Amino acid sequence: MRRLTESVREAGQPVVIWLVDAVGSRPEGAGRENRQRPGAIPVRRLPAPVPGQTMRSRIMRGRAVGAAEQAWRHALRADHPAVLNLQGFSPGGVYALSLARQETCPLVVTSRGETLDRGPRGIDRQPALVKPFAEALGRAAAVTAVSRPVSEDLRLRFGAGRVRLIPDGVDAGDLSFGWSDIPWQIDGRRVVFAAGPIDSSSGFDLLVEAASRSTVPHRLVIGGDGAALPGLRAWSERIGGAASIEWAGPLSARQIAAGMDHADVVVFPDRAGTDVSDILSAWKLGTPVVASATAEAVSVIHHGMDGLLAPMGQSASLAECVGRLLIDHRLAESLAEEGRRRVVEFSWETTARRYLEVFAVCERGWGKFHGSGCGCLSGEASLSPRARSWPERLGKVNFSLA
Repeated sequence: MRRLTESVREAGQPVVIWLVDAVGSRPEGAGRENRQRPGAIPVRRLPAPVPGQTMRSRIMRGRAVGAAEQAWRHALRADHPAVLNLQGFSPGGVYALSLARQETCPLVVTSRGETLDRGPRGIDRQPALVKPFAEALGRAAAVTAVSRPVSEDLRLRFGAGRVRLIPDGVDAGDLSFGWSDIPWQIDGRRVVFAAGPIDSSSGFDLLVEAASRSTVPHRLVIGGDGAALPGLRAWSERIGGAASIEWAGPLSARQIAAGMDHADVVVFPDRAGTDVSDILSAWKLGTPVVASATAEAVSVIHHGMDGLLAPMGQSASLAECVGRLLIDHRLAESLAEEGRRRVVEFSWETTARRYLEVFAVCERGWGKFHGSGCGCLSGEASLSPRARSWPERLGKVNFSLA
């Protein structure tokens, strides 16, 4: 959230953050504004106790809930936000929704995967939030999602209408390196490179099996360390195939960057999540990418256009994708070129611009806002208008963090 708010402000949009207090049921200090160093984005902490679902619990929590409502109204009067942008929906979203009802200000709901989260913070695990979340989606002037699976879930399960996809920006890793950082001896053979923790979810067993299936001669260089390394190393020494398998051991960030740059293909064989920043690093260095079709990889890679995706858990498909890029140099160059071009799409500057476009559309759709206009962002971000006339440009934006 820090990078998002900074990028929005750098684009010329005033920002204030409403941070939901971890001790949200306490009225003491409610709505307090953190002491800020000069030039820092203002941050206000707000309580957000979960309203009771039974009569008894409502009575017991009534005082805390009333104090929280008062704190949120005070924040609205003090900050005068133009739009309420909920970045994720948790208990603070209930209070932001109440403000949107009372003040008739535009609400922008950004889902960050809380509908897919099966942990204690997921919407499905918090019955008191299901109805307010559905109401917020229906009341919102705009709904955005940080990934394609989240967007599809909002449509299919919650009946959301138009959902705009705005992925978070990603900072590619440190890509500085020298010749001495290349984690293998260059001998003219084609190199397929992968690196990361070597455990049960990394998928390196699939990559080793794919190498054993390959009919295209190449070197498979795997960097990293972990509990699964001894077993995989012993297995790789017993299997055949046209590829030679080399274990580079733990690698520094410079060595990983050098490996990505000098490899012919970079592979992300993960069984679970894929780090998007790693994909962007390979793209930025101009190396074609093959990845298992995890949710993260699918949300970034367009198969056949800027990379190749293999079904999760299928070593044969992984071997086929790697083999295609080793044989078809024109395809490999085309994917690498398109990947390099797309890196800018995932910058924080691009993310900020997309949010500002949404806010501007909301402003036009709601007509003249009543307020000086300021925006707030948070884990449950909210932007709301003030009760007087608006300036020509969108005012301060409020980001609320749960």
